Amino acid sequence: MGTPQFAVPTLELLSKTRYRPALCITQPDRPKGRKQKLLPPEVKIKALELGIPVIQPQDVNEPDIVSKLVNLKPDIIITVAYGGYLKKAIRKLPVYGCINLHPSLLPKHRGATPINYALFNSDKQTGVTVFKIVAKMDAGPIISQSETQINKDECYTELSDRLAQIGAEEMLKTLKKIEKSGLNTTPQEHKNATFSHKLQKEDLIIDWNQPAENIYNKVRGLAEIPGAVASFRKSRIKIIEIEILKTNSGLVPGSIVNIIKNQGIVVITGDHDVLIKRVQPAGKKIMTSHAFSLGARINLKEKFENGF
Repeated sequence: MGTPQFAVPTLELLSKTRYRPALCITQPDRPKGRKQKLLPPEVKIKALELGIPVIQPQDVNEPDIVSKLVNLKPDIIITVAYGGYLKKAIRKLPVYGCINLHPSLLPKHRGATPINYALFNSDKQTGVTVFKIVAKMDAGPIISQSETQINKDECYTELSDRLAQIGAEEMLKTLKKIEKSGLNTTPQEHKNATFSHKLQKEDLIIDWNQPAENIYNKVRGLAEIPGAVASFRKSRIKIIEIEILKTNSGLVPGSIVNIIKNQGIVVITGDHDVLIKRVQPAGKKIMTSHAFSLGARINLKEKFENGF
């Protein structure tokens, strides 16, 4: 069971082994983009490409879906960013239960957005955890974990792609271990749990009054998708990449104080200046901020406002 691109490497890797999934369950097709065109989840696309049967229930706990799973007699059910809650009837069905791949070192960053929060918090390391699913979200006992250092300037999409690959390998190792010696788990230290909440629109907004490091972590933690949001000339613009400078111009936060050829736009924050290196104007592709400045004919009296 999986839905977004993060789940694809696990599906793809397992399909090449003797642990090839007998069935793939994913979320229904959803409207996406500016035109709200109905598009299939990435997992559905890959499963059909691999010749694996796919179903897309609105609720995986519906009696007819549970009945289908009963008839399938699964040894194990794997979830990777599926996006749906599994009730007891499903959790107790497989021989080895249901296991989940989570992109954090649990119990840290339980919840929907662990990769974003690792970057928001300027974590130096992260990883993946395979755990047995229980009634409480992300609280099940740990089967295995794999750590990795977060690279300097690594953004959300880069880290997500890397953890998806690490997670696929970890899931394969876990299945081999379960087959060889059964399902052995270690309880989580619940008192150390932290949480990553589903991102709301206000979480994407840049507040230029904040310290440069906070803004840097927000931009990095949201790049390249969904993108940290600012406003320029009353239009929405996404800030995709910035660099903290040593200078502090001391003007009104958001003010543009310099445009450096082939490098970017220098903007004031609550403390240090920052160099905006890449942006994505509304309705356009990601571009260098220097190219944006030329096209927009920016002058130094203008400023970026907080996003909206």
